[in-house]
Parts: sequence; structure tokens; C-alpha cells
Amino acid sequence: MSMKLRTYQYEKSRNHGWVEVFQNPCHISVLSFQTGTVAINRKGTINPDHPRARDIPDQELEVPILAHWVHHEEKGDFLLDVGLDVSYFKDPRGGLEGSNVDEYLQGENENIAYYIQKNRINLEMVFLSHLHSDHAAGLRELPKTIPYVTGKGEYAEYHPEVHGDFLEGLEELFEIDYAQARDMPFLGPSVDLLGDGSLWAIHTPGHTPGHSSFIVNGRDGPVFLTMDAAFIRENLVLGVAPSDYTWDVKVAQETLEKILTFLRLYPQIRVRAGHELLK
Repeated sequence: MSMKLRTYQYEKSRNHGWVEVFQNPCHISVLSFQTGTVAINRKGTINPDHPRARDIPDQELEVPILAHWVHHEEKGDFLLDVGLDVSYFKDPRGGLEGSNVDEYLQGENENIAYYIQKNRINLEMVFLSHLHSDHAAGLRELPKTIPYVTGKGEYAEYHPEVHGDFLEGLEELFEIDYAQARDMPFLGPSVDLLGDGSLWAIHTPGHTPGHSSFIVNGRDGPVFLTMDAAFIRENLVLGVAPSDYTWDVKVAQETLEKILTFLRLYPQIRVRAGHELLK
């Protein structure tokens, strides 16, 4: 059965700028779950060809694979990415077959369904930053009766015959059409996902064409989750985007520059990289 692609319907935000958004925080919170780890190389995690990336060592890093639970007091529970399912506990390939299946490590009770049950999460919807396996493989053990949403163009880059099929069983996928989104300086196309300014998806292409980052606008202060627009904290500190696993290195760097400008303008924002545990 072929996947049905549907456009995610949202109302254009009444907010025209981030100052107005952040002046109206919402009853929403975010908590990160570690669903496993992955080994990445610092040389490539930080583009070694960038002038600011001097003498990046050829060094393996073990970083967490994350999913983020967003709880809205009125609208319910959501996930931003889903991490890994329990298949990875005994098999680093997660039981997937393909010529380029990624391998991960997972401890006991690190799979996303365990966290859902432990925290009694009544999941309303899932927003996926992109469709790489470390961000979406956990979908296999989640209900297929709720909406799954990602950026437009992501499914076109999804190659189950190469990387394994972790969307099996999902009949439809909703896409955010950023071409119709409000341009919010200095980040660009941004979507008020729940319609009340509490949760935002930001178009941050480069890692993949339709990649999304997220802002959670809670009463404890806004949190910016870069997802894979910045793999690790060092990308933000040096101002250098990744080059490994990256669809377009030039676009990835342009996106990171926008994020850094935004963070300088709004220093109250807590920021977390894609493979950095939110504390």
C-alpha cells in the first residue's frame, strides 16, 4: 500500500514576531527521553572544511538518541521525534534489512513505548523533524491511529529499500507546507502548530530538505530544539554546521547562521542541539 501524503492544516498565527510570542507563554512543558545512543565522528559532525573549524580531531563521540515529550495542559500530549523502538535492545540494526541500515545501541527500558507507558502519556500527535531512523524508527511501536506530521519533502527522501522500512503500517503522513507559512524574522518560515503560540515548527533545511526545528513556548521560558540543524553543542559554540549525513552543506550552514542570529536576539531562550539531552 502506497503512503497517502496529506497537507497538515493549521491556522496562520496572529503573532507577527517572536517578541509577541514570548510575551505570551503557555501552559506547556517539554521533557526529553534517551532512547539509545549512536557513535558519530567529530570530524564531519563539525564541518572540517569550514574556516572556523580548525584542527577538528578524528574522534568518535557517543551521543544520545532522543525523543521529546510535550505536554500541553489543555491540548494534551505530543512527541517531537520518537527515537528508537525496542528492536534495538538486542539488535543494533533494529531488525531492519537494507544496504545502508544504521546501527545503534540501546539499554534496557530505553525504547519510546516504555517511556509512553511509564509516564502514562495519552499521545495525541507526533511531529517528526525528519525521517532518519534515529528520529523516527520508534514509530514502529506507537499507535497508527494518530496523526504523524513532518516537513514537506521529507518523504520524497525516504528510501526504505536502502535504510529499512520503519514507516511500515502507517497509511498516511501529514506534511507541513512551509511555502505557505508565515516568515518570522530571523528564522524564516514558522508554523504555530497548535494555534495558540505554544509550539512552533521552524523550517531549518540543510540536514534534509524539509527538516524542522521546534520552539516550546512554556511558562518556564522558551526552549529551542534544533534537532539535527545542530547535532551537538559544539556546532552552536563554533557556529559551524555538520557536513556528515547532510543533504546540502551550504544550506545547512546558512540555516545555522539564522539560528545563531535568532539566539543572539533572544538570549532568554534555552537551546538544545539534536543529540544533546534537555536538562
